Order: sequence, then C-alpha cells, then structure tokens
Amino acid sequence: MQFPLMFALTGTVQGWVLWWLWRSFEDKAWPATEPMLLTGLLYAALAVPLVIYFTQNVEHLPRTARRAAVALYALLYAALGAGAAWAAGVTGVATGVRFTDGLAALVLGFVSLGLLCGFDFEARRWRYERLFHYAWRNGILLATAWAMVGIVWLVLFAGAGLMSLIGVTWVMEMIRKPVFIFPVTGLVAAGAFALGLARASMTETIRRFTLSISAWLLPLVLFFAVLWVLALPYTGLDPLFRTRSAALMMLAFTALAVAFANCAYQDGEQPWPYPAWLSRATQLAWLALVVVAGVAWWALGLRVAQHGWSEDRLWAALVATQASVYAVGYALSWFRPERWMRAMAPTNIAAALLLCVSLLVYLAPPTHVRRVAVAAHLAHVQQKQGQQEPDWVYLRWDSGRFGREALQAMAAGQGVPAGQAWAQQAARLQAQTSRYDQRPQVLMSEQQLQEKFRVYPPGRSLPQSFLRYAQGQHQPWELQRCYKSKDNCPVWLGDLNGDGQDELLLFVNGWNGTVFMPAGDGWRQAGNFRAPGATGKFDPAQLEGAQRVAPLWQDLQVQGQRLRIQLNN
Repeated sequence: MQFPLMFALTGTVQGWVLWWLWRSFEDKAWPATEPMLLTGLLYAALAVPLVIYFTQNVEHLPRTARRAAVALYALLYAALGAGAAWAAGVTGVATGVRFTDGLAALVLGFVSLGLLCGFDFEARRWRYERLFHYAWRNGILLATAWAMVGIVWLVLFAGAGLMSLIGVTWVMEMIRKPVFIFPVTGLVAAGAFALGLARASMTETIRRFTLSISAWLLPLVLFFAVLWVLALPYTGLDPLFRTRSAALMMLAFTALAVAFANCAYQDGEQPWPYPAWLSRATQLAWLALVVVAGVAWWALGLRVAQHGWSEDRLWAALVATQASVYAVGYALSWFRPERWMRAMAPTNIAAALLLCVSLLVYLAPPTHVRRVAVAAHLAHVQQKQGQQEPDWVYLRWDSGRFGREALQAMAAGQGVPAGQAWAQQAARLQAQTSRYDQRPQVLMSEQQLQEKFRVYPPGRSLPQSFLRYAQGQHQPWELQRCYKSKDNCPVWLGDLNGDGQDELLLFVNGWNGTVFMPAGDGWRQAGNFRAPGATGKFDPAQLEGAQRVAPLWQDLQVQGQRLRIQLNN
C-alpha cells in the first residue's frame, strides 16, 4: 500500500475513534464510565498515528522493527494514559489528565521516536547524523501538520460564514458537528504529513534556512553568558536570588544556548561552522554555561531548603539535570580541539536517553512525580512543627489521589503536629466538592489567630467576638489572604465613627485594606480603605503612632444623599 493511502486510512480511523470516545464521554456510556480505560484509549489513539507518520521513509529501519514499534507504543501510551487517570484518582466520567501529563507524554514520544529512527540496527549503535536528520524532519512535519489543520479550519469557517450571509446555514451547522470535526481533522493532519514526506526537499530547505540563521545567534548568547560570569564577583548573587525566579531564568537561558549550539553543529559534518577564531572562542565561552547551570542548581537548592520540594521543583530538578548534562558535556569539547564541539553528538544522545528514562520514572505510578511531591511536602511541613501550613489547595485539588490520601490520613490524626488544627482542616477539605467552595480553606485556633494578627496600638488584643467571626463559615477574601500569608497581618483597633465601639482595620496590601465593624453579637465587613498617592513603602510598625484626624473635606448632604469628595492625587 502506498504511504499516502495508508496515511489517509490512518487519519480517518483516528478521527472516528476520537469521535467515538468523545461521544461516549458526552453520553456517559462505556468506555467513558471507566476513566482508566477511556484515558488509555485516548492516549493510544493520539500516539499510534504519530508513530506511523514519524517512522515512514526511515532508511535502514527494518519493517519488523517498525511494526514492533507501533505495537509497543500503542501499549506504552495506553499504559501511560491509564496511569494518568489512576494518579488523578478520578471517578465517574472523566479523564483527569493534566497539562504536565500530556506534555511529558508528548516529549517522551518525540524524543524516543527520534532515537528509534537514528538507531543502526546492523551496527547496534546510534548514528548521530541519522538522529539529527529524522528528529528535525519529524519536528517540521509536526509543526506543518498543526499549521495545515489550523488553515483548513480557517478556510472552512470562512466559507461557511460566507454561505450564511445568503441564508445557507446548513454548512456552518455541519462543520460544527463533532461527527464532522474529528474525522476531517484526522484526515487533514494525515494529508499534511503525507505531503511533507512526499516533498522531502521542502522540509530540508526549511531546516537548512532555519538552522543557518539561528546558528549566528549562538555567539551573542555566549557573549552574554561570559559577561554574566565576569560580572558575578562584583555584583554577587543577592540581586539574582531576590528575583525569586533565578533558577527559571538561568535554565531558560541554558536551553536557549543549547538550541542555538545545535543549530550551529547540525549533523556534525561541518568541522568549523564559523571562522576559526570565532569557532574556538565559542568553544571556550561555553565553559561559562557550566557556571550558569551550577548557579541554577544553587538557586533551586535554596528554594528547596526554605520551602521543601514541590511538584514544580521536581520538574525543575529534571530540567536542571538535563541542563547540567548539556553544559558539562558540551564543555568537554574544549579538550578535543580537532573538531568544533566534538562532544556534542554523544552528549545529545546521552541526554536524550536520560530524559526518556526520567520521564518514565516521573510518570510511572510507583514513582509518580505527584506521589513524591506530596510525600516530600508533608515531610517538610511536619519538620517545621506547625510553623508552616500544608499547601491545602494543592493537596485537595492539584495532586490527585496522592493528596487526597494524605488528607484522609491527616483527618484521622496521622502526622499532625501537637496543637495544630490540621485534622479538622483536612476533614473539611475532604467534604468540599469544588475548589471554589466559599468555605474557608484554612482553620485556626483562637491562639493561632492571636499570633497571626499583629494588633496596634500595642497592648491591645483582638476581641473574642472578632475571633469567633474569623473562624466562621463565610469570610471575605482579605481574611483568607491573611491566613495564607507567611507574615503576620497588621491590624489597627480604634473608634473611627464615634459610636463608642472599636472598628478594626486590616492592612492587606501595603497601604490598602478592609474595615470591619461590630454588628450585634458579631462583626461584618464595613468597607475598604486606601491611601491615594501614597509614597514610600508601608511600615506596619508606624501604626504604633497612628492618630485619628478629621477629614480634609466634609461631606455634603443633598436630599438625604451624602456627596463625598474624591480629591485628585
């Protein structure tokens, strides 16, 4: 069978399978009633056609190896999908797939297929020139297919809109039906892959043009890397760490340098991509990336030491590991000067293998990244002995079954430090059915509330009635923000309206905040306050000397209405 016909058949079958899964989801029928089965079939339906497309026209790939690869990837992605649904702990008609799950599966498939296409089955080793060629070819094909699908649908909607202008609306109604959307999208994507493979010279031209232009950005990137390293002794690391995103920025910079280095190296056949002096200078300048990767690890380590491991930091650790492999591996080229960046090819292969293994470990149920994140987070907050609250939102809504199991254990009193209300909070969160539930997400005892609020003037304390109000079912977001803050919340007590009772001013964001006043036996939110045109940073300690002053402008009452003057800054 000619591959364009095979691609058309594959895309059509994929579209109908996706429509069937969507229909069962809408009708709440089998297999949608089995989340693990539904997600496994969804992953397999998306992955298998890509395996067929990416392994087409791969020289030296035995037919038996290709068929085995299709079957293996079908099983692997069905297992990954089922594992994603299991980790999410969803019940009923749902998949529970998160963005990170899908992205990790996509990266795993793309990188591993590149390794498959670049493997020499006769010599039983990888040939980097093949790996480079097919990885870039498949990347361009995938981007072209996405673009083609978008363009076709743009044309379809434009044409249907044009027909609607003269009263012919059935075209618009037809293209909006899922039974049309899924098969057509699958067929168009298959056609885009087939066209790209049939016009191999087109993808080759796109690749060469893109890489040739991008290669000349590497010297600029490395210039900034060297400049940054040379400036470090004079600036120190404090300005960097104060950004609270140091690791992210340095890892992104390293990724940019790696990408441009590969654009210059390409398949390694060209010994010197730049003039001799510039080639040697870039090879030497790459040593600065080792420092960048090392400081990124340092910044990440400081965040872990302060706040413990989280899911985001575990993913950052994986990225930092990859960045370190690239930085150190490429730097070894300095000791092999006969060719430019001679160590790049083996480093890329080693990094790709490491990435595939790492992603499998991160997604496998026994070592799932969210399982590890939840365990590490709870171990960290338990070591703090009540000085740090668990991340309740993450445990309840973002960590799948692992967080909910942890909440269940805490509700039973397991791992709860003495004097903490974690058991009650965990039980309350378990009862919530929506992450946007208005009930408070943090529960505190009266003693904890007294410690949380810094009351001014000195010597005053929060009234018992306000403490009961602060523990109530319905609270304004300002109080919830205060509870979740790591710092104490400044409040000022005093009579501002002359009724003989104290009002409470809660400073939420610098000069801005909210006002609470007594209401019967309880309290209510009376309004907000702010300081228009305020200069300088708000210092809560200055509330010790706060004074009541008369308003600059009095209100004017007309027909029973008070006109309040708002001055320009």
